[in-house]
Amino acid sequence: MRRTLLSGALLLACGALSAPAMADFVTLNMSGALVMTSCNPTPTCRTNAWPGSNPGGYLLLNARRTNIVVNAVTVGKVLDRVWKKPFSNTYVFATRVILNDSDWGTGYPFEVDDIFRYGFSGSASLAAGWRNARVSDQAIDQVGRTSVGLNEGEKTFDLGVVDFFSPLFVQIPEEGGGDDDDDEEEVAGGEDEDETLDTGSPGKVRTAWYYVRTTASGYQLSANAIRLWNAGESEGQEQTSLWFSGFVPTH
Repeated sequence: MRRTLLSGALLLACGALSAPAMADFVTLNMSGALVMTSCNPTPTCRTNAWPGSNPGGYLLLNARRTNIVVNAVTVGKVLDRVWKKPFSNTYVFATRVILNDSDWGTGYPFEVDDIFRYGFSGSASLAAGWRNARVSDQAIDQVGRTSVGLNEGEKTFDLGVVDFFSPLFVQIPEEGGGDDDDDEEEVAGGEDEDETLDTGSPGKVRTAWYYVRTTASGYQLSANAIRLWNAGESEGQEQTSLWFSGFVPTH
């Protein structure tokens, strides 16, 4: 394997993990020793709703998609959505990352280890979860209120940020083998334009929709609301932060 599995020591270095929660949204810790919450094994932290993009019973307010460009190469897309629970002040902010197998100048496809969402310093309580649109969508591994990603040091609380740790990378097929491309895989819950995006190359991988639920008075578009972090963990990778505009709550 090109990528080495994370050891138990490395997981401890990333910060203490709380015990796995039941399925559905999990409330994120704000203090104490447990910075990160584990969402393993699947379907821990998965919202109790049918597969698709909507977290279940919410009204979609806005959606964005932005190319992920590194060294002038489009290596994927980051999707951003915001929903509101009707007749309430409950909002859900969601991120989905799609990576392709394009060489970004290193001889390998780009990788993403952590997905950060910023702008939650005014939120007293946050819950996180995920929902898959395809069987192959990658679930959350760990989630917590911190701005420290893999190999960035000890994870400490930053209540303005949500960190989804879930390393995403395209497996390079063995010589003579074909790409494991799931483009023909049925999209659960009906066709959705964001679920059938062409990322520019045959091989691709996708996260599930990663959710942050909070109460707010509204939302706005803000610069530097989303950060993708490549920790340089495997061959052909360099530590890289990519910043994107995104939706944040207002209070």
